[in-house]
Amino acid sequence: MLQNSLESPIVSLQLEDPHLHREHEEDKLSILDISATLDTKTKVNIEIQLNNNHDMIKRSLYYWGKLYTSQLQKGMPYSFLHKTITINLLNFVMFPEYEAFHTTGVLWNQQQRKVLSRDIEVHIVEIPKLMQQWRNEQVNPWKDSFVRWLLLLPANEDEQLTQTLEDIAMNQDPILQKAMNKWERMSQDSSFRQAYEAREKALMDEAAKFAHARNEGIQEGKIQMIKGMHELGVPIETIAKASKLSIEEVELILKGNS
Repeated sequence: MLQNSLESPIVSLQLEDPHLHREHEEDKLSILDISATLDTKTKVNIEIQLNNNHDMIKRSLYYWGKLYTSQLQKGMPYSFLHKTITINLLNFVMFPEYEAFHTTGVLWNQQQRKVLSRDIEVHIVEIPKLMQQWRNEQVNPWKDSFVRWLLLLPANEDEQLTQTLEDIAMNQDPILQKAMNKWERMSQDSSFRQAYEAREKALMDEAAKFAHARNEGIQEGKIQMIKGMHELGVPIETIAKASKLSIEEVELILKGNS
């Protein structure tokens, strides 16, 4: 997948320990961190992000900056800095206003309408959009190897997609076949299954925590609405109807916030 999406061949590839280098609480929602170097000395960081923390662009720029500046040691000239690319594979839709599942960002000169520097490049790949386009037959994994390898990521969630990729692997893509065989062997390993199940539990816990926080936010908003209506002199009966609460519940809220 990487070879098909990057401009130059990869000369080195390193899989980082997903339990290391995590600086922020939301980093635990990232399940893969790969560093690659191209034969042009371009640096590349690839990350799979499962949940939307609503700061994806800032996060991506932050880690781009760290990778870019890490190339320079004390006393070295700025000319030693090489182009740095971050690729974010997202399990959520980030740009609902755009149909494209693959978006590329660069540093742009608005006045001259041209690229100011090619040293920065940020890729956003929205997997749910790709899945929808595959279901709508807008993309063809038989003809597009980039699409094919991206679809391998969510394939375990769709039996028809898995079958399609198995057919492609068997008939025209031996490397894909090798990857799928490797996954199958790993799936039979008990320690791998335990790690996978632990990961699934962590994700469900995170989703539950998010839902709880959202419900608390809704509840707090309702309390503020009740207080505001009461301060404006709205009758308690009307407040109860508007908030879909009983008169007793409204009175209890007002007493607790008086």
